[in-house]
Amino acid sequence: MAAPDSRDWVRRHALEARAAATVRALARQPQVHFEAGRPWNGDQTLPDGAPHLQTQPGLDDSPAYRALADALALRLLRSDAQLHRDLSPAQDPVAALIFEWLEQWRVEALAPERWPGMRGNLRRRFEQWLFLFQGAGLLETRTGQHLLCFALMARSRLFDEPIPERLEDLTESARYRMGPMLAGPLVRLRQLRADQAAYALVAADLATALARWFQDLIGQEKKRPPRRHLDFSVALLPADADETDMGGWTGGDLAETSSADMHYAVWTRRHDTVREAVDLVRPALLREYRQRLDQEIARLPWSLSRLAQALQRALFVPRSEGHLFGQEEGLIDGRRLAQLISSPDEHRIFFREQDVPVAQARMSLLIDCSGSMRHHGPQLALLMDALGRVFERAGVPFELLGFTTGAWNGGRPAREWQAGGRRPAHPGRLNEAQHLVFWSRNIPRQQGRLGVTAVMKPDLFREGIDGEAVQWACERLLAQPDSQRRILWVVSDGGPMDSASILANPPGFLDAHLRRVVRHYTRERGIEILAIGVNQDLSGYYPHSIGLDLESGVSMQALLSLIRTLAGRGQGRPGASRRSGARET
Repeated sequence: MAAPDSRDWVRRHALEARAAATVRALARQPQVHFEAGRPWNGDQTLPDGAPHLQTQPGLDDSPAYRALADALALRLLRSDAQLHRDLSPAQDPVAALIFEWLEQWRVEALAPERWPGMRGNLRRRFEQWLFLFQGAGLLETRTGQHLLCFALMARSRLFDEPIPERLEDLTESARYRMGPMLAGPLVRLRQLRADQAAYALVAADLATALARWFQDLIGQEKKRPPRRHLDFSVALLPADADETDMGGWTGGDLAETSSADMHYAVWTRRHDTVREAVDLVRPALLREYRQRLDQEIARLPWSLSRLAQALQRALFVPRSEGHLFGQEEGLIDGRRLAQLISSPDEHRIFFREQDVPVAQARMSLLIDCSGSMRHHGPQLALLMDALGRVFERAGVPFELLGFTTGAWNGGRPAREWQAGGRRPAHPGRLNEAQHLVFWSRNIPRQQGRLGVTAVMKPDLFREGIDGEAVQWACERLLAQPDSQRRILWVVSDGGPMDSASILANPPGFLDAHLRRVVRHYTRERGIEILAIGVNQDLSGYYPHSIGLDLESGVSMQALLSLIRTLAGRGQGRPGASRRSGARET
């Protein structure tokens, strides 16, 4: 899979940051931010499920995000989120989508006249959505024609605006069929725009009726037309759904993924291990790897002292170690006032606080040792060795960790599950989790320097169960009570991949667990987690992520960019990513 253009990552985050700032200013909600591509207000997701607001990667521009910001601000100002959830027909995803759409149009129709720019942004966004809808070939199906007809008729009635003339002919037959069902409820909705509770009752009934209508149309639909002009979709993502509970309508086809129970389980932990990496490779081979790594390091124009100084600036805080007396400036020492009178020329009557820089952080680096990372082994060893030296020189406690599995395709747990008389459905994780310790506080320095080279051994890389690995690394950080900041860097090139577990469980089983783990430890346990995406965008899993191109090697600038991400971060609070010369996502 080709890596996304890093410029697109930076551009998207810049757009999201500006949109969040706009919402905070308009709605006076200081905790609005974007996380993994979705808007949040503190710990609550903001509703962005209305189809015309759903961002399309690669298609949307600054005006689209301005409209999204205006729409979210209006939603915060004019809609009661709890009332909306209580009255939503959430049991039917199609009805929930339509209900969400109607509520979003209600608040947009109530945009104040004194904000004409906002009203213009929202109108242009809907027109852009119409253009993309047509360009995607969705009008080539009856389902698409009727969805567009509903959108045009509903918005026209709520906003008291005419349907664009160029679209009247395209939807004439659909309006003939849907008119009797829509006419009465839409009139009532316009009359009740200012009363959310009364409006929602009518909207819920209409959404339920339309959901049945569309399901009947989908059942009658022929195969998807072969022509598709734009990579555009209408996602069935209700406002408060989990990331994994979504379907999509793409190119004229409506499909819903399973919303099966995402409770995480493990079939057996009997074969799980935590191993020191140095024990997994023959000593002679480790020494050979170490020699090759030292030769590579000797050729690199690095300045470890500069990197250590940058780390100290980012992590160290001053701690008072008493006072320095007899100073010529500072605070007046009351005990020496008599000396000022007896010796007016004596200026050493001041004292100052004596501050000593102290590392108030503990670092962990967690390396994804799944099969797709195998060819990055030498670069990963270089990265770990460099960061280990920098952490040591700066006096920052650290660990270098990794994760893989004990076998391919499930190993012993999968065989035991298959051999059982009655195999339960959705057994949970079916593989031998293997956590690796390359270098830790309990490992001598010489052994740690050998341990990092173990990542150069190709058969160390198998599959990856990222959620449990992040949880393990976070718990190791929390076991050390002497740090104000606990920071975990995860180096990976994608999401979890364990074939046996994926085949035996609902779709998104491992992905959902990783997101829940990251959310728990960042929001509730105060750990700062930064994903370092190896030629991949990991923002779908982690609230903070940065891109790293290992194909080009580990440069001094790349290491500085990683270290600079530490400066100014809050303690685990989600928010907009910080970009300091790095490709943050």
